[in-house]
This record gives sequence, C-alpha cells and structure tokens, in this order.
Amino acid sequence: MLKFILRRLVDFKLKFFLILLCSIVTAASDLLMPYLSAKFIDEILSSREVGRLYFFIGGLIVLNVVSLAANWFYVIFSTKMRARITNSLIEDLMLKIWRTDSRRLFKSDMIYLAKRVEKDSDDLTAFVLGSVIDISIQSVLLFMAIFFLQTIGAKWLLIFAATAAIHAVIYFALRAKLFEVSTALRETESKYFASLSDNFFFIFRIKLHSLQEEFLSAFKRAFKKFFSAGVREAKIRFWFSYGNANTAKIFTVLIFLLGGLDVLDGTLTVGNFVALNGYFTFAMQSVSFFMTLGQGYQNALAAFHRIREIFSAPPEINGKEILNQITEINLRGLTYEIDGRRIFENFSKRFERGKIYCLVGKNGAGKSTLMNLICGIIPSTNGEIFFDGVLLSEVDMIHARKNLIAAVEQKDFRKNDTSSGGERRKVSIATAFEKFSDVLILDEPDNDLDAQAVDALTKKILDGKQRRVTLIISHDKRLIDIADEIL
Repeated sequence: MLKFILRRLVDFKLKFFLILLCSIVTAASDLLMPYLSAKFIDEILSSREVGRLYFFIGGLIVLNVVSLAANWFYVIFSTKMRARITNSLIEDLMLKIWRTDSRRLFKSDMIYLAKRVEKDSDDLTAFVLGSVIDISIQSVLLFMAIFFLQTIGAKWLLIFAATAAIHAVIYFALRAKLFEVSTALRETESKYFASLSDNFFFIFRIKLHSLQEEFLSAFKRAFKKFFSAGVREAKIRFWFSYGNANTAKIFTVLIFLLGGLDVLDGTLTVGNFVALNGYFTFAMQSVSFFMTLGQGYQNALAAFHRIREIFSAPPEINGKEILNQITEINLRGLTYEIDGRRIFENFSKRFERGKIYCLVGKNGAGKSTLMNLICGIIPSTNGEIFFDGVLLSEVDMIHARKNLIAAVEQKDFRKNDTSSGGERRKVSIATAFEKFSDVLILDEPDNDLDAQAVDALTKKILDGKQRRVTLIISHDKRLIDIADEIL
C-alpha cells in the first residue's frame, strides 16, 4: 500500500522535502517549549530578575513565529501535493475502468463507482502522505520525550510505559473490528450517495412516470443501511478513543499526585514538574498517534483493497494490430446471451464497403447489442468477428474506434448542454460524419429529427456510401428505403 502511493511522489521530491523540513522545525519548537518553560520558572523563582523575563518572552515570540511560518508552508505544500497525487490516482483508475470488460461495467452503478473512486483515492493518499511525515516526526518526539522523562526520574518512565501498554492492548483488541466496520461504512456511504444522486439524475423520468414513491423508498433503504453501518462504526470508534483517552487521564492524575508530593518534599523543582507534565503529554500524544495510526491504517487498507479490486478487474479485449482501413466486417457463428437470456444464436453476416445495411426489429431483439459487439465494446458468448480478415481480438480496437469507426448512439449526451434534443442529435450526427471513417454506425439516427433533417441525413449517408460500410438501426421508412439490405 505504501509503495502504491510513494511511487507517485517522484514528481514532487522537492516539495516533499520542504514539507518534511517544515515538520521538523515545528516539532523542534514544540520540544523546546517544556524545557524552556522549566528553565524560566526555576530561574525566575530563584533570581527574580525582570531582564530574564523579557529575554524569555522574546525567545518565545521568535520560537512561535518560526513555528507559525513552518506550519503555514506545511499546510499549503501538503494540500497541493495531496490534491495532485489524488487526482493522478483517479485518472489512472478512470483509464483502467475505461479499459475494463464492459460486461462488468454494465452491472455497476456509475454514480456509486465515481463516489467510491474519489473517496478511496483521497483517503489513501492522505493517509500515506501523512504517515510518511508524521511517523518520522512522532518517532522523534516520542524518543526525545522519553529521554527527558528519564532525566527527571525513572519512575516517570515506568508510569509512561504502563500507560502505553494499556493503549496497545485496547488497539489490538479492536483493530479487526475497526477494519470490518470501516469497510462496511465506506460501501454503504457510497451507495447512499449514489441513491441520492439518482433522485436528481433521473428527475425528469421520475416526474414523467410519477415514480417519486419508488425512488424515495430506494433512497430510504440506502439510508437505513448507511445509518446502521455508521452507528456500528461509531460504537467501535468510541470504545477505541474513549478507552485511550481515559487511560491517559487516569495516569495524568497520577503524575499530578506523585509530582506534587515530590515538589512538596523538595525532590522535584517546580520547573521540572512543569516540564514533566509537558513531556508526558508529548509522549502520550505520540502513543495516541501510533494507536490512531492503526485505526487510520484500517480505513486506508479498506480503501486500498477497493482500489486494488478495480485495478485487478479483467480488461476488455484489445489486440495489438493497428488497421489502416476497414473494407469489410465478417461475422461468423455469433452468439450472445446475457443473464441467461440468449439474444441471438449462430448469426453470420458479411458487411461490405459501398453498401448500406439497415437493422430492424422490436426492442430487445439485439440490434444495439450487435453494434456493441462489432465495436468491441462487449465480447460475444461464442463466434468470431473479422475486420478485413483480422480477428477482432487481435485488433487494437481503441485505435479502430477512434480512427476508423464512427457511431451515433441511440441517446445523445452533451455535458452541461441546455440545447434541445433535435439540436443535440444534429451535433452528434455531424460529428460522426466529420470523422470520415471507414465504418459508420447509426443507432436510431432519426430520433428527435424533423422531416427536413431526416431528408438531409439520407442524402448525407448516400453521398458517402461508396467509401464506407454503413450500418443503420431504424424503423423510419425513409432510412429503410435507402438500404441495400435489410436485416
């Protein structure tokens, strides 16, 4: 998991070094504070000189200004680095998803998947970046705090060791449960967000078919699962955090009791008592950090497993042979079934350049499915597809779809576009023709077009007929009439 993110730090070496340097400066100033406070108190009590007071106050101001500046640079640099590395990981995941077997994608909730990718990427990046720096700093703080505690007295070190041991017992007793509930919470949160998005994404369909009750019921079910997972996670987190916090409080009271007695009998100065409390607090904060790191690790591990699941998904079929042209498409014994339902069986057909083929049939007959098979979007259950004699599985279909195949989908999509359906349809069709492809696939191209636009479309199809293979899915008589063959 650590290597997974660290290899992405290569482009940020300088900023990472600056972040680490700022953290070291901040930690050093924090470590100096209890020591300087102890010296100040003891010297003021013994000498009572005003000059020493001014000198100490000046030192505190300088120390705090340096610490503030270091913290500011740390926050800015780390925020920028986290955002860029997270975005880099999201881009890699998008590329992987785009090249994943489409049968798997068709069964996925895309809104849920988007939420999952964004959250897991950010959480994993934040944990690893924070851990690399904080583990180093907290280790130094812990070591130095222990060193100062033992210089004040060995019994303080023993008290700290007992406190740390109880923290460790609490963590190891709850870590497996923490991983389980945090994973469940992530899954239900993503699905809850997806259900929420559905209520806005499909708002026109909901209004048109009066589906408010059905969508609201689905949303309530998603919330119920998310709520239950959140409560379970909160309960485990409470016992983890509450147990550690109260252990620290109990031992803090013990420090005050024993330290106060030592001050009263003269074996401990007031300054050292102040330093004792400061370094004990530092030591316990470091221990709490490492225990919380365990909790954070469980959350990050859950995110990592979900990210790795995406990266390990079976890829789509994509060969290496780059075609310069496509003059014919040959289907041999093609069979396709989904969820146990056979769409078509042992279908064979040869599509040639210079001809227009029109596919007609009722909904669910397999027209669009056949187009997706030809484009390599989904693999056939059985049979073979050849482009100019080259088996589809050997063809670089990403290159072919980009350069040799133009397609107009049944439903147009234009992000953030307020234009009418007819205008969007015209843009989609114009974009396909501008490609000057060897294969043109039009799925219900007459949707949202008026009679004049359909007439212009038929003329455009006929004008380029001789230089391409043309496949049309339509029930419009004007488009059917220009076809050389009707399937």
